Amino acid sequence: LLGAATPAGADITPLPLVDAGAAWLFPSEIAALAATPGVAAIVPDNPVFGLDLGVVAGPGAASLDPARLAIGLGALADPGDGGPAGRGVTVAVLDSGVTVAPDLGADRLVAWKDFVNHRLQPYDDAGHGTFVAGLIAGDGSASLPLARGGRATVQFRGVAPAAGIAAVKVLDETGTGRMSTLVAALHWVITHRDQYGIRVVNLSVGANPVSPEAYDPVARAVDAAWQRGLVVVCAAGNEGEHGPGGILSPGTSPLAVTVGASDTRQTATTTDDAVTYYSSRGPTLFDEFAKPDLVAPGNRVVSLRVPGSFIDTAFPETALPPAAYLADPGEGDQSAYVMLSGTSTAAPLVAGAAALLLERDPGLTPDDVKARLMASADPLPGATRLEQGAGLLDVPGALASEARADGPALSEDLGDGLTILTADDYRAWEELYWERYGWTKFKWTKFKWTKFKWTGVAWTKFKWTKFKWTKFKWTGVAWTKFKWTKFKWTDYEWAKFKWTVLVQGQ
Repeated sequence: LLGAATPAGADITPLPLVDAGAAWLFPSEIAALAATPGVAAIVPDNPVFGLDLGVVAGPGAASLDPARLAIGLGALADPGDGGPAGRGVTVAVLDSGVTVAPDLGADRLVAWKDFVNHRLQPYDDAGHGTFVAGLIAGDGSASLPLARGGRATVQFRGVAPAAGIAAVKVLDETGTGRMSTLVAALHWVITHRDQYGIRVVNLSVGANPVSPEAYDPVARAVDAAWQRGLVVVCAAGNEGEHGPGGILSPGTSPLAVTVGASDTRQTATTTDDAVTYYSSRGPTLFDEFAKPDLVAPGNRVVSLRVPGSFIDTAFPETALPPAAYLADPGEGDQSAYVMLSGTSTAAPLVAGAAALLLERDPGLTPDDVKARLMASADPLPGATRLEQGAGLLDVPGALASEARADGPALSEDLGDGLTILTADDYRAWEELYWERYGWTKFKWTKFKWTKFKWTGVAWTKFKWTKFKWTKFKWTGVAWTKFKWTKFKWTDYEWAKFKWTVLVQGQ
């Protein structure tokens, strides 16, 4: 259908998993395609980003790992002594790639696929995917504690240190990708799930949603993976400071386990834990699903470093000094870890917990896993349902749970119910600021305007009368830097944009 409706020679990427295809098209071609019988929707192939925030690693010595303690790993038997470790379970990490690291040997990378540069050997030029994989399955070799013959005062080990990792590269060296690439990668994971024993998928990536879930190709791909037996864990997004509706795609899928970020405040107890200010709040923008589903530590979390990667070179202050975790650091010691924040760091902790549940009971369905994770979560005082979901991840509680899902474990649909929620739940909808999209954090010099998809934004869904234009900071917009003369206002043929076209009735 897409091939017949697009100009001859158009570069079309088939996306059969969601009955769609992606192509670069001019706005005039979009109009013609929209009139073609059988086209259900045309949505932009939006940029996808890794969801982390660089933080300065503290110079002091570390005597504990609060993120792992907060979710109860300290109460479990040590994996080296037969405790839960995710044995026999593979977690697919769709991210910037994964490279061999001290805590993640080559034997742990059971599968590799590169959708960006199509290389045959694993690598991670951004450093984000390896960080995520370490939180799931790092074995802590680089921080072996003194009690076990090592040199470290604290061990930074993943939740499921015996799980396998299927590394799928969907983000480039700056941690940026596209929704169509993510859909293709999910299709690859589904196709190879039995070959590599994949039971869990981690998506510490997100894109601004521009359509309801039914027409969001990535959310639909997540639904397809779930229905084929894969537990899909998604980061909620880092848009919390800008109010409700900030859940990013594909965390908008009602089936996915969508994870927000909590702050341990770097203490051993959870009594002072709270939802971070940046963790995205629900409900979802278009469908009003109650999200996130739960939270996990996402502030100042330690995991694997990739020397020379984008994170390592652009944010050198994130590297954890060897003196922070080694009892006797020497001049030749190089840091094996970095400290980052964001919902990107929270999601893999939940993905690791899912691997532990499936190790214990391989017969669990994705719906059962979601039910146990949520039923056992510990509510944080002072946080609303749309901030924390069911509460803070409790790994021992989830392993002890016998909850079973009675049908699909769908996040609740709040319908048209924004008005039924009190002012205490979240900031009023009409106070949603434009800056929630984090424009100040974009690296404009690297942004490719010719690839941006303006017409894909569902403008008809926005209630313009409720926007408080007086609150918009117009003076901060660098209008003089825009090259207006290059825009073709007469026909809007600004550039060729990439669109995803979904087939009617599928």
